[in-house]
Amino acid sequence: MKPKKNRIFCRDCNKYKTLFESESKADNFIKFNHEEIEACSGHAPSRSYYCRSCVGWHVTSKKEYDDRLPSLTDKVLDAYKATLPMKLLSGDRALLRRADEIMADIAKLIKEKNPEQCVSLFQEVYSIFQRIPDTDDIIKYKQSLFLRYRKLITKIDRGMLDTFIIPVSAMQSLAAESKLKELKMQYDMGNYEVANELLQDVRNAVANVVDEQYKKELNKRIKIIGTKNNLRMGIEAIEQMQNPDKNILFEEIEENFIKIDLSYVYGEYHECVKLIQYVKRIYDVVLTIEGSEARKKKIEDRLQKFVESVSIALKALWAL
Repeated sequence: MKPKKNRIFCRDCNKYKTLFESESKADNFIKFNHEEIEACSGHAPSRSYYCRSCVGWHVTSKKEYDDRLPSLTDKVLDAYKATLPMKLLSGDRALLRRADEIMADIAKLIKEKNPEQCVSLFQEVYSIFQRIPDTDDIIKYKQSLFLRYRKLITKIDRGMLDTFIIPVSAMQSLAAESKLKELKMQYDMGNYEVANELLQDVRNAVANVVDEQYKKELNKRIKIIGTKNNLRMGIEAIEQMQNPDKNILFEEIEENFIKIDLSYVYGEYHECVKLIQYVKRIYDVVLTIEGSEARKKKIEDRLQKFVESVSIALKALWAL
């Protein structure tokens, strides 16, 4: 039969294709549906292939393909990579270099016992920090400069520091924001162990933020990233986590419900059992968090239906 589920528009071949999670699922589809599709349409898929554009597997009736030929996605990626050297010479990086040079002058003035001449220079550096976003290509450079900036601040007399237009609260907020960006970057790169080690440093930085409303927002972001990171580290990490983000757990459950549904359709009942067990353990964690009782009940009902359906399918399989 022709696939009806999981159809997406593939930009590489410019038409709708069925997306499979793995090569084995794509090959199984060909194995069990080849004859029926060929009888209906006169041609049928004969092989599977990985699509970089869709990040998954498709099937095709074309028997030969030269893998050395670049796909449309390859061409787009190559064109983007060619722009990277230009991006590194951006105005933001030039501004950070300017901040670096100014701080060298500040250090020299402090050493020469002329701290009063540093006031306007500190203001200029702080202004640069405020103007530059924490993009992935410069965040480490910016963070290292800001740490240096804070060390220089501590060498100035406290009474003189109070005359600056640079509030300490703003410094604390910037430090917390920089650490949070570093945490997210490590998570996005798949460095889950590193991100886990950074979590406490980020919480400590946020604890120093004076603005309570802003602190609450930062803690919420930490909670979301921490929950996502622990999910990637394994179910045990989530079970041991204190106060995970409930909505992220709900999203994880819904995504796995889709996987269970697909596995059931393709007759992969043992995979269904594994996924149901995983979802049940996440659901047990959700039950420890207050609120969303109606949504919890819906999840429980869906889980029960999956258990019943898979149990019937497995019994029928064993009876053969």
